[in-house]
Amino acid sequence: MRSGMKMLLGIAAGTVLLGITITPVWADGGASCRGGGHAFGMVRQGMSGHGGWTSHTLRHLLRHQQDLGLTDDQVTKLKVIALDQDRAKIRAHADVQVAERELRALVADEKTDLSIIEAKVNERESFAAKLSFMRIKAKRDLYAVLTPEQREKQKTIHDQMKQAHRVRQFSSQGMEAADHGQVAGDRNPAS
Repeated sequence: MRSGMKMLLGIAAGTVLLGITITPVWADGGASCRGGGHAFGMVRQGMSGHGGWTSHTLRHLLRHQQDLGLTDDQVTKLKVIALDQDRAKIRAHADVQVAERELRALVADEKTDLSIIEAKVNERESFAAKLSFMRIKAKRDLYAVLTPEQREKQKTIHDQMKQAHRVRQFSSQGMEAADHGQVAGDRNPAS
């Protein structure tokens, strides 16, 4: 009897925890639940979801730390810059999201004057532009830590990676075309 009660309490606790974790997903009116993203097509430049562009660049630089000849001091500076940039980017992204939600509320109210809606659209766009500019600044700040020789090595590594990606992409497309041709050839009654 006691084990049955423990199981029932465990299920109840799990249900409560599930409810607590799922509820915030609908807090923005369910736009993300419907797969529609942001109602007005919010600019998401610089926000890739897992730390953003700055973190991606930092990981790339640290992955090639030995190839680039980065010193411990440079690595420390890169990490500090990346953290500062990510903090600022998160705040700017939050400003865009708040402006987006405020705009939705204004648009939903038919009594709202169009000049107020226009001002909110412009405000949201200025936040999005700030976010876009921050991406450019982050790249320059990170690469400013590198010496000219290290920047040249970084460019070479980047170009090699792009070329390898193109080769993989081309070869996979070639394989898909060959597979498609094989399937089409199998369906041809004349063969």
